[in-house]
Amino acid sequence: MQKIVVLCLGMILSSLSVIYAQQPAHKPADNGALYGKLVDAKTNAPVEYASVALLRAADSSVATGMLSKPNGDFNFPEIPFGKYIMKVNFIGYETVYKTVSLTGKNNNIDIGNIKLSPNVRSLAGVEVVGDKPTFQMAIDKRVFNVDKSLASVGGTATDVLKQVPSVNVDIDGNVTVRNGSPTIFVDGRPTTLTLDQIPADAIATVEVVTNPSAKYDAEGVSGILNIVLKKNRKAGINGQVSGGLSTLGGGNAGADLNIRREKFNVSLSYNLRSRQGKARSHLFRKNLSADTTTYLDQYNDGENGRRFQFGRVGFDWFMDNRNTFSISQGIMAGDFKDNSGLRLYDLDEAQQQVRYGTGIDNENHNFRNYSTQVGYKHTFAKQGHELTADFNYNYATSKDNSDYALQYYNPGHQPIDSPNLPQQRYGRGNGNTTYITGQIDYVNPLTETSKIEAGLRTTTRRFNNLLNTKGKDFSTGDFVLDSSLSNDYHYSETINAAYLSYSGTAGNFGYQGGLRAEQSFYDGEMRSLNKNSYKIDYPISLFPSLFLSQKFKGDHELQLNYSRRVRRPWFRDLLPNLEYTGQSANRGNPALRPEFTNSFELSYLKDFNRKHNVLVSLYFRNTERAITDYYTDTTLTINGVSQKVVLSYPVNADTRNAYGAEFTVRNQILKGWDITTNLNLAQTKINANNLQNNLSNQGFIWFGKINSNTKLPWNATLQITGNYESKQIQPQGERAAQYSADIAVRKEFLKKKNLVVSLALNDIFNTDRNLTYTTTAYSEQERYRKRATRELRINVAYRFGKMDTQLFKRKNSKKEDQQETKEEY
Repeated sequence: MQKIVVLCLGMILSSLSVIYAQQPAHKPADNGALYGKLVDAKTNAPVEYASVALLRAADSSVATGMLSKPNGDFNFPEIPFGKYIMKVNFIGYETVYKTVSLTGKNNNIDIGNIKLSPNVRSLAGVEVVGDKPTFQMAIDKRVFNVDKSLASVGGTATDVLKQVPSVNVDIDGNVTVRNGSPTIFVDGRPTTLTLDQIPADAIATVEVVTNPSAKYDAEGVSGILNIVLKKNRKAGINGQVSGGLSTLGGGNAGADLNIRREKFNVSLSYNLRSRQGKARSHLFRKNLSADTTTYLDQYNDGENGRRFQFGRVGFDWFMDNRNTFSISQGIMAGDFKDNSGLRLYDLDEAQQQVRYGTGIDNENHNFRNYSTQVGYKHTFAKQGHELTADFNYNYATSKDNSDYALQYYNPGHQPIDSPNLPQQRYGRGNGNTTYITGQIDYVNPLTETSKIEAGLRTTTRRFNNLLNTKGKDFSTGDFVLDSSLSNDYHYSETINAAYLSYSGTAGNFGYQGGLRAEQSFYDGEMRSLNKNSYKIDYPISLFPSLFLSQKFKGDHELQLNYSRRVRRPWFRDLLPNLEYTGQSANRGNPALRPEFTNSFELSYLKDFNRKHNVLVSLYFRNTERAITDYYTDTTLTINGVSQKVVLSYPVNADTRNAYGAEFTVRNQILKGWDITTNLNLAQTKINANNLQNNLSNQGFIWFGKINSNTKLPWNATLQITGNYESKQIQPQGERAAQYSADIAVRKEFLKKKNLVVSLALNDIFNTDRNLTYTTTAYSEQERYRKRATRELRINVAYRFGKMDTQLFKRKNSKKEDQQETKEEY
């Protein structure tokens, strides 16, 4: 790995040494060079095909001229020394004049970015339609614009992902893409935040990359979901305030403020969200033994509460037109409450009640998260030639409290007070996580049709968790430490990576080949009474990728790609901490190993007059050492009492193969009405013979999602979303099919449409739930879980601001103003 790191660093440093060589070359003594870029003053987007004329200052005669390139660049390589007036003109923008002077000492001038402001007069009476669609499709990536997702307003990232085609989210917030686990990034980087901890109102877009290239992390068998947070860099002072209420109790509020002055940008944001809701679960298990059959009927009914706060401050320094420095600080806080009443019924072979128990099962959790991001970007004179460096620091703390009590009674409602039956215990714990990421990326277009990309990355995570659980000894009345439910666990991981890729085109044929190398180190130590430790150093693993594409006449494209992926165990997968409730338990598995997947994909994209888009993908994934949940009947000692339970924990099965087809179609039915439909069909087979003879399962699954957006009169929009997910195959059973539907409407008010009111009803039919069937050698189990998901939300947002770059200019010094103008351009 060290050789790879040294090699890539040498390559990048060598490229840095030719920064100035990439600038337009110095001309002979009598000639100079002028170059720069045209951008929109509000959006910073390139302005293409604008007229750039160079006039002689003496008589305003035309010396030369050109049209700006598609990226906004213009370049005059050989211009005689002298004074000139540069005139930039384009329909819909105000004409810009610049005075420049070429001399022997100043013969190579980078004018920088010239900002063109819209000509309000010329646009008067003209309706400009430039709204981005809700879902944009490309051959290698799909982008979901969250601003268009009405049903997720006032919610969390979980609500957002439920609206995204190709993505499935269950009631626990577990995310799958094509029936596999993706890697979730925030702004392209790992995060300690969970989906429920990210407010939907802070998200700009969600990018879905089903088969990433070597540039991206190899983590995630189903690709990458990148959650891109909003970044406001508009000129002047502008922002938004919002608030909402929910029928589940609680509400949400938020505020954003942005201040932009030529070279500096400051942004502030804060979001608050709280929710209350009912929760219910039902477990029915048939216990099989050699001489008898018994049944367990268990119910948990209670309430849960969620309260989140999300704050962020960012600073950008546009040092010049080629260098940008950014830093941001985020502070997040969350408080969770899950309290439920517990009822258990033990039944005999005829399902007649033998005894029953009642009690409580309460859990409280809170976290605090602090994230710091530092970034630097340097762009070279050559279009697409850039160097970026990022550093991310995340630190999170947590506290956990639990209380559990259970009292059994006979059929005559008399308490059973034998030493083995009453249970009462409580747990108190805390933990912290540190996550550090450093990355450098370099892109160099070698020619107009080829480029090379390289980068280095290192991530380090440290996790500490302490949990003390004490159970009551009813003979003495004292609470004593229960080592089976307590832990003092320390975990660390380090992953180093380097990548190199080359891409190019030959006519309408494109290709990209890349290789990523990753090395990982894991350390885990249990310091409680049940001491245990492990240390795993994985050698360098190579992850190649290959992409081939062919464009055809008529706006359609075909792509074939391959990549090797990995799914590493999450620290909770490795944590041997036992969680127990009723007669069910689960824990992590320190012996768990990563799974590796070879992923193949053939995709076809066709555009019909920009009104209908069709994307068809055929895919195949072969996974070795597949990570899956395993259920076994065992006996645990809880509070000194032996109890039979069904224990679940993650394991490595032999293989998992999945092949299928995905269809995504976006149709503009009428002007102002578009429908996006997503359908995924797949066959999955899991082979776990390494765990148990003849332990395998297979089946056909499918998933469908439809999203309809309709523009109504009076500045209103209607959105309807529905999804259906068939049963999911597991090694020892299956998860039942599920479906849900959402509806939302939004209306814009005031002359500038800056007051927006939205009304959303999520899970219209109250059908979102989790139902699983599991079969082991000694039991058959059905488990149903339901949370409050049907929710009516109303949200109000008001945008404000003046997009005026002159707002901050100091007018007490004409000379200073002139100097600032020179710096800006």
